[in-house]
Amino acid sequence: MTTPFRGALLVLTSLAVATFAACNSADGGVDVVDPGTDGGGDASLDGGGFDPDALGDKKIVKIDVTPADQKLTVKNGDTSAASISYVATATLSDGSTLPLPSCTWTIDRIDLGSFTGATFKASGGAGGTGKVTCAAVGLTASTSVSIELRDEVDSGSGLDDASKKDLLAATTKDSTVTKLLYPYDGTVFPRGLPSPELMWNGGAAPDVYAITLEVPGMTFTSFVKPGATARATIPKDSWNKLLDTATPKDPLKVTVRRLAGGAGGTAFVSTTQQWTIAAANLKGSIYYWRINGGKVVRIKPGASAPEDFLKLSGGRTCVACHSVSHDGSALVATYDGAPRPAGVFTPTTGAEKAAVPDTLFTAVYPDGSTMVATHEGTAPTLHNAAGGSLEPSGLGAFGASVSHAAFSPDGKWIAYANRKDGNWADFNQSDLMIAPFDIGSKKFGAPKVLRASGGRTLTYPSFSPDSQYLVYMDSTQSTRPGKGNLHFMKADGTADIALDTLNKAGLATEDLSLNFEPTFGPVLAGGYYWVVFVSTRQYGNRLNKTYDAFRDVCGKDGWDKTPCRNKQLWVAAIDASPTAGKDPSHAAFWLPGQDIADQNMRGYWALDPCKNLGEGCDAGFECCDGTCKADSAGAPKKCVKPPPGKCKDTGDKCETSKDCCDEPLGIECVGGVCASKRPA
Repeated sequence: MTTPFRGALLVLTSLAVATFAACNSADGGVDVVDPGTDGGGDASLDGGGFDPDALGDKKIVKIDVTPADQKLTVKNGDTSAASISYVATATLSDGSTLPLPSCTWTIDRIDLGSFTGATFKASGGAGGTGKVTCAAVGLTASTSVSIELRDEVDSGSGLDDASKKDLLAATTKDSTVTKLLYPYDGTVFPRGLPSPELMWNGGAAPDVYAITLEVPGMTFTSFVKPGATARATIPKDSWNKLLDTATPKDPLKVTVRRLAGGAGGTAFVSTTQQWTIAAANLKGSIYYWRINGGKVVRIKPGASAPEDFLKLSGGRTCVACHSVSHDGSALVATYDGAPRPAGVFTPTTGAEKAAVPDTLFTAVYPDGSTMVATHEGTAPTLHNAAGGSLEPSGLGAFGASVSHAAFSPDGKWIAYANRKDGNWADFNQSDLMIAPFDIGSKKFGAPKVLRASGGRTLTYPSFSPDSQYLVYMDSTQSTRPGKGNLHFMKADGTADIALDTLNKAGLATEDLSLNFEPTFGPVLAGGYYWVVFVSTRQYGNRLNKTYDAFRDVCGKDGWDKTPCRNKQLWVAAIDASPTAGKDPSHAAFWLPGQDIADQNMRGYWALDPCKNLGEGCDAGFECCDGTCKADSAGAPKKCVKPPPGKCKDTGDKCETSKDCCDEPLGIECVGGVCASKRPA
């Protein structure tokens, strides 16, 4: 599993019916009530040496749980010995004690394990600390239980136990292998993705490495002899345990140690890193142009490969420039490059449902009902979902040089680039613009300059899920071999800041300023915004050709040493509650599931089409109507109708923050979904 059950409560009772009942006495104690009185009770009170008739005026004043504050260790998933049998004891008003014959046992983190009677058994799927509680006769007693997971794998290291111990104890700094090429230090990873592949340079084929990943509650160690590849992977099962154990407050620590020459060699500490694990999976699908296939494909975060889903009409084989509605109900893509007719597709089926006359780029309204088409030499035009023209629009005021437009998720704004030179495909200067839009009247208001070009190419704006912020590309050229970085600003044009961590963290000098075409993810996840973007940066030691080293195959005359590495999609977390004047971005990660032999660009991130009542779901916002609930504990969730007037759970759709049940705990209505803007 890849979603922890933080805050969930498991309730398992050692007897099917409560064994005894109580009422509060005037002096704060708890009277033991005879089963035959109005206080309720159960005949089993007569057994186990706990006879209420024999207690007289004595009262139960407290209960205790033993053993207290226990720790369990699970090695490589073996839970056979990872259990604790608890005992609950009642203290009476005269100071004497009696064992409680029954208790309702609970643990506040069901991912850690479960109860059978009074015995707790660790699940082996997650580590950490939970609260064990016994509830009986109107009183409770609690203690802690800590689960420590220890996974170890050996991939042909050839080391004996003593050599492994010595390697893990190494403290000498390595001067040969000094850093990981990938992942980057400080990366924020979501849950639900495959483990990243660790890659480095240096070392020799006989070298053996110990790779340790640690979070409170789990330690994973891998002994590996990678040879010349200088790469290592984390087994899926262990990675999922790390994800389910980690919290955003406790970074995952990564340590790489090297035994030069293998057994008998000198041990070094090569490098250390810290990663943060966000407490959520990424949602929606990313639609991108697979250039070398001439196709728009899509990939769900966590999938092993993209899906080729579009059904092209009229014998056409190539689609390129595309955009998708925020709700994932409509996709528009131009045929055979641009300017050309564009097809309007239904993502659920991949079928074409309409066409738009010759167009360059399009912006699709959040619900897929309306779209703006841009053209070369004329003002943009407004169309309905069937491709028909809609008037009046007010788009004439935008002029004839509009590119890369995007609607805000709330449908109230459109942002775009206003070209100052060049043509629809290649330009070097553009202003970043915004204009209001009213879907009722189908009219646009007067455009406003958010940031003037100043000789730069400011383009590819994208709105955050709550429509409060923009991310955009600041580059030397709109396409081709330009140098570009991503910027972040408020949607009113203030607080503009370069996303330096996203743009630079972990990169070699030759990889700087190779960040293009950003798009925000459609919803918050784990208290972060997420951005997908295109980059020709090196991907560890898998995509690492440079112009200087490969002049015979890289670059073209006049392209200023263009890297010949393939374009790939990268993702980065952005703080959803940014601090003024501070870069809110984090180091990026390569989007798993891509083929590194492909040229991929223009990732467009949208929600998946909503689910009907009765269909499976993970969160309420995925449902067309209602909320996402399980019928019973352990059952899969599905879209259901909530009771009338019920508040909205976290993850449900909302209109204002007051709709959210957990508003007092900091949950807000963010982009129409009850969510937290801070990492949990």
